[in-house]
Amino acid sequence: MLKSFLERLKGDTAASQPEFLNESDARTAVAALLVHAAHVDDDYTDVERDLIGSILAHIYKLRSDEALSLREEGEKAEEECVDTYRFTQLIKTSLPESDRLVVLEGLWSVILSDETRDPNEDALVRKLVEMMGLDPISSAHARQRVEAAMKG
Repeated sequence: MLKSFLERLKGDTAASQPEFLNESDARTAVAALLVHAAHVDDDYTDVERDLIGSILAHIYKLRSDEALSLREEGEKAEEECVDTYRFTQLIKTSLPESDRLVVLEGLWSVILSDETRDPNEDALVRKLVEMMGLDPISSAHARQRVEAAMKG
């Protein structure tokens, strides 16, 4: 299944049939974006890995072993894909705005987990917000919710 997903992301026309992508593909795309956010500061820590697993478990109501497996699929997909466009397009077209906002909160959680904000992380979020069809104000509110949750 992951191989088929990766082939569709790379644009393999044979693998693109049928044209729809399933819920599992959207989950892998979300996992890959979270992993990408963790990598952007060149420091992918165990804390971030665990956090991504927790975020995926929360979003999709998964057991810890299922979340670990999904995170690993996301790591492989992120490694194989040359850009985030296909991930964000899949998320944008397959998830309602309320779910995309949950994904955005997950991205902020990963980025803020090390308590430092790298300029590359801010630039990534701005780009992803636009690509997922969300607005900057929603991003600011999502960041504020995450920061409040981290303090409380």
